[in-house]
Amino acid sequence: MRLLIVEDNLKLSAWLAKLLRAERYIVDCVNDGDDGAHALQTQPYDVAIIDLGLPKMGGIDLIRATRDRGVTVPILILTANDSLSHRVKGLDAGADDYLSKPFEISELEARLRALSRRTATSKRAQLSFGPLVLDQNTRLFELAGKQLHLSPREYALLETLFRKAGTTVSKAWLMESIFGFEDEPSDSAIELYVHRLRKKLEGSTVSIATLRGLGYLLRTLEN
Repeated sequence: MRLLIVEDNLKLSAWLAKLLRAERYIVDCVNDGDDGAHALQTQPYDVAIIDLGLPKMGGIDLIRATRDRGVTVPILILTANDSLSHRVKGLDAGADDYLSKPFEISELEARLRALSRRTATSKRAQLSFGPLVLDQNTRLFELAGKQLHLSPREYALLETLFRKAGTTVSKAWLMESIFGFEDEPSDSAIELYVHRLRKKLEGSTVSIATLRGLGYLLRTLEN
Protein backbone atom coordinates (compact mmCIF):
# COMPACT_ATOMS: atom_id res chain seq x y z
CA MET A 1 0.00 0.00 0.00
CA ARG A 2 1.41 3.38 -1.01
CA LEU A 3 0.67 6.35 1.26
CA LEU A 4 1.15 10.10 0.94
CA ILE A 5 1.70 12.16 4.10
CA VAL A 6 1.13 15.91 3.70
CA GLU A 7 2.37 17.38 6.98
CA ASP A 8 4.42 20.53 7.70
CA ASN A 9 5.73 19.25 11.04
CA LEU A 10 8.93 17.64 9.76
CA LYS A 11 9.63 15.65 12.92
CA LEU A 12 6.11 14.23 13.01
CA SER A 13 6.22 13.45 9.31
CA ALA A 14 9.56 11.64 9.60
CA TRP A 15 8.40 9.71 12.69
CA LEU A 16 5.18 8.62 10.99
CA ALA A 17 6.97 7.59 7.81
CA LYS A 18 9.51 5.52 9.75
CA LEU A 19 6.83 3.65 11.70
CA LEU A 20 4.63 3.03 8.68
CA ARG A 21 7.52 1.84 6.52
CA ALA A 22 8.37 -0.67 9.25
CA GLU A 23 4.83 -2.02 8.77
CA ARG A 24 5.44 -2.59 5.02
CA TYR A 25 3.82 0.61 3.73
CA ILE A 26 5.43 2.60 0.91
CA VAL A 27 5.42 6.21 2.15
CA ASP A 28 6.00 9.57 0.46
CA CYS A 29 6.17 12.80 2.49
CA VAL A 30 5.60 16.39 1.36
CA ASN A 31 5.43 19.44 3.58
CA ASP A 32 3.04 21.93 1.99
CA GLY A 33 -0.27 21.98 0.17
CA ASP A 34 1.14 22.83 -3.26
CA ASP A 35 3.47 19.82 -3.24
CA GLY A 36 0.61 17.69 -1.92
CA ALA A 37 -1.63 18.75 -4.81
CA HIS A 38 1.09 17.96 -7.35
CA ALA A 39 1.78 14.53 -5.83
CA LEU A 40 -1.90 13.57 -5.76
CA GLN A 41 -2.30 14.60 -9.40
CA THR A 42 0.73 12.75 -10.70
CA GLN A 43 1.20 9.66 -8.49
CA PRO A 44 -1.01 6.68 -7.56
CA TYR A 45 -1.75 6.43 -3.82
CA ASP A 46 -3.94 4.11 -1.79
CA VAL A 47 -4.51 6.65 1.01
CA ALA A 48 -3.50 10.28 1.60
CA ILE A 49 -2.94 11.57 5.15
CA ILE A 50 -3.41 15.33 5.16
CA ASP A 51 -2.87 17.90 7.91
CA LEU A 52 -5.19 20.92 7.82
CA GLY A 53 -2.72 23.63 8.89
CA LEU A 54 -0.48 23.53 5.81
CA PRO A 55 1.56 26.36 4.25
CA LYS A 56 0.98 27.58 0.66
CA MET A 57 -2.34 25.75 0.36
CA GLY A 58 -4.37 24.85 3.45
CA GLY A 59 -5.54 21.31 4.03
CA ILE A 60 -9.21 22.07 3.35
CA ASP A 61 -8.33 23.75 0.03
CA LEU A 62 -6.05 20.84 -0.87
CA ILE A 63 -8.80 18.30 -0.24
CA ARG A 64 -11.35 20.34 -2.19
CA ALA A 65 -8.94 20.83 -5.12
CA THR A 66 -8.13 17.12 -5.14
CA ARG A 67 -11.79 16.18 -5.40
CA ASP A 68 -12.49 18.88 -7.98
CA ARG A 69 -9.81 17.30 -10.19
CA GLY A 70 -11.54 13.94 -9.96
CA VAL A 71 -8.93 12.24 -7.75
CA THR A 72 -10.76 9.64 -5.65
CA VAL A 73 -7.95 8.54 -3.31
CA PRO A 74 -9.23 7.99 0.28
CA ILE A 75 -8.22 10.94 2.47
CA LEU A 76 -7.58 10.86 6.21
CA ILE A 77 -7.39 14.24 7.95
CA LEU A 78 -4.74 14.45 10.66
CA THR A 79 -4.78 17.65 12.73
CA ALA A 80 -4.41 19.13 16.19
CA ASN A 81 -7.61 21.17 15.74
CA ASP A 82 -10.42 18.89 16.85
CA SER A 83 -13.22 21.43 16.74
CA LEU A 84 -16.55 20.33 15.30
CA SER A 85 -16.43 23.05 12.63
CA HIS A 86 -13.05 21.80 11.34
CA ARG A 87 -14.28 18.20 11.21
CA VAL A 88 -17.38 19.24 9.30
CA LYS A 89 -15.42 21.42 6.86
CA GLY A 90 -12.90 18.66 6.19
CA LEU A 91 -15.51 15.98 5.60
CA ASP A 92 -17.65 18.30 3.47
CA ALA A 93 -14.58 19.15 1.36
CA GLY A 94 -14.21 15.47 0.50
CA ALA A 95 -12.20 13.77 3.27
CA ASP A 96 -13.18 10.24 4.29
CA ASP A 97 -12.02 10.10 7.91
CA TYR A 98 -10.58 12.23 10.70
CA LEU A 99 -7.96 11.60 13.38
CA SER A 100 -6.95 14.15 16.01
CA LYS A 101 -3.45 14.74 17.37
CA PRO A 102 -2.13 13.30 19.58
CA PHE A 103 -2.99 9.78 18.46
CA GLU A 104 -1.85 6.20 18.82
CA ILE A 105 -0.14 4.67 15.79
CA SER A 106 -2.28 1.53 16.21
CA GLU A 107 -5.44 3.62 15.69
CA LEU A 108 -3.94 5.30 12.63
CA GLU A 109 -3.11 1.91 11.12
CA ALA A 110 -6.62 0.63 11.87
CA ARG A 111 -8.13 3.63 10.09
CA LEU A 112 -5.80 3.11 7.12
CA ARG A 113 -6.90 -0.52 6.85
CA ALA A 114 -10.54 0.52 7.07
CA LEU A 115 -10.13 3.11 4.32
CA SER A 116 -8.37 0.55 2.14
CA ARG A 117 -11.19 -1.96 2.66
CA ARG A 118 -13.80 0.63 1.70
CA THR A 119 -12.26 1.04 -1.72
CA ALA A 120 -11.41 -2.63 -2.27
CA THR A 121 -13.46 -4.69 -4.72
CA SER A 122 -14.30 -7.08 -1.90
CA LYS A 123 -15.17 -6.06 1.65
CA ARG A 124 -14.21 -9.44 3.10
CA ALA A 125 -11.45 -9.58 5.70
CA GLN A 126 -9.68 -12.37 3.82
CA LEU A 127 -9.13 -12.48 0.08
CA SER A 128 -7.83 -15.56 -1.71
CA PHE A 129 -6.35 -16.51 -5.07
CA GLY A 130 -5.83 -20.23 -5.16
CA PRO A 131 -3.83 -21.16 -2.02
CA LEU A 132 -2.61 -17.57 -1.60
CA VAL A 133 -4.57 -15.64 1.05
CA LEU A 134 -4.36 -11.97 2.07
CA ASP A 135 -5.78 -10.98 5.45
CA GLN A 136 -6.79 -7.33 5.03
CA ASN A 137 -6.86 -6.77 8.80
CA THR A 138 -3.37 -8.04 9.61
CA ARG A 139 -1.94 -7.26 6.13
CA LEU A 140 -0.27 -10.68 6.06
CA PHE A 141 -0.07 -13.20 3.23
CA GLU A 142 -0.42 -16.93 3.74
CA LEU A 143 0.42 -19.61 1.21
CA ALA A 144 -1.24 -22.99 1.77
CA GLY A 145 -1.84 -22.04 5.42
CA LYS A 146 1.70 -20.83 6.15
CA GLN A 147 2.68 -17.19 6.54
CA LEU A 148 4.82 -15.72 3.78
CA HIS A 149 7.70 -13.70 5.18
CA LEU A 150 8.17 -10.75 2.84
CA SER A 151 10.26 -7.62 2.78
CA PRO A 152 8.34 -4.33 2.42
CA ARG A 153 9.10 -4.16 -1.31
CA GLU A 154 8.21 -7.81 -1.87
CA TYR A 155 4.97 -7.28 0.02
CA ALA A 156 4.06 -4.17 -1.97
CA LEU A 157 4.74 -5.90 -5.29
CA LEU A 158 2.83 -9.06 -4.37
CA GLU A 159 -0.11 -7.02 -3.03
CA THR A 160 -0.28 -5.06 -6.28
CA LEU A 161 -0.28 -8.24 -8.38
CA PHE A 162 -2.68 -9.97 -5.99
CA ARG A 163 -5.29 -7.21 -6.14
CA LYS A 164 -5.13 -7.41 -9.93
CA ALA A 165 -4.82 -11.21 -10.07
CA GLY A 166 -5.61 -12.57 -13.51
CA THR A 167 -4.85 -9.18 -15.10
CA THR A 168 -1.55 -8.13 -16.65
CA VAL A 169 0.19 -5.38 -14.66
CA SER A 170 2.76 -3.28 -16.51
CA LYS A 171 6.27 -2.80 -15.17
CA ALA A 172 5.68 0.96 -15.16
CA TRP A 173 2.62 0.58 -12.91
CA LEU A 174 4.54 -1.68 -10.53
CA MET A 175 7.35 0.86 -10.30
CA GLU A 176 4.88 3.64 -9.45
CA SER A 177 3.07 1.44 -6.92
CA ILE A 178 6.02 0.19 -4.88
CA PHE A 179 8.63 2.95 -5.04
CA GLY A 180 8.45 6.36 -3.41
CA PHE A 181 9.93 9.79 -4.17
CA GLU A 182 13.24 9.03 -2.49
CA ASP A 183 13.86 5.83 -4.45
CA GLU A 184 15.64 5.50 -7.76
CA PRO A 185 13.92 2.46 -9.24
CA SER A 186 15.00 0.63 -12.36
CA ASP A 187 13.62 -2.15 -14.50
CA SER A 188 16.17 -4.50 -12.96
CA ALA A 189 14.86 -3.74 -9.47
CA ILE A 190 11.38 -4.95 -10.43
CA GLU A 191 12.90 -8.07 -11.99
CA LEU A 192 14.85 -8.74 -8.79
CA TYR A 193 11.76 -8.55 -6.58
CA VAL A 194 9.76 -10.70 -9.00
CA HIS A 195 12.56 -13.28 -8.89
CA ARG A 196 12.50 -13.30 -5.09
CA LEU A 197 8.73 -13.70 -5.01
CA ARG A 198 8.85 -16.56 -7.47
CA LYS A 199 11.23 -18.37 -5.13
CA LYS A 200 8.78 -17.93 -2.25
CA LEU A 201 5.86 -19.17 -4.36
CA GLU A 202 7.73 -22.24 -5.60
CA GLY A 203 5.97 -25.54 -5.06
CA SER A 204 2.50 -23.96 -5.04
CA THR A 205 -0.08 -23.58 -7.80
CA VAL A 206 0.42 -19.79 -7.82
CA SER A 207 3.05 -18.23 -10.05
CA ILE A 208 4.08 -14.91 -11.59
CA ALA A 209 4.18 -15.03 -15.39
CA THR A 210 6.17 -12.57 -17.50
CA LEU A 211 4.35 -11.33 -20.60
CA ARG A 212 7.10 -9.76 -22.67
CA GLY A 213 6.40 -6.17 -23.58
CA LEU A 214 3.27 -6.13 -21.41
CA GLY A 215 4.20 -6.83 -17.79
CA TYR A 216 3.50 -9.45 -15.15
CA LEU A 217 0.53 -11.67 -14.36
CA LEU A 218 -0.29 -13.46 -11.10
CA ARG A 219 -1.93 -16.73 -12.08
CA THR A 220 -2.75 -20.23 -10.86
CA LEU A 221 -2.20 -23.48 -12.71
CA GLU A 222 -5.90 -23.42 -13.59
CA ASN A 223 -5.54 -20.03 -15.39
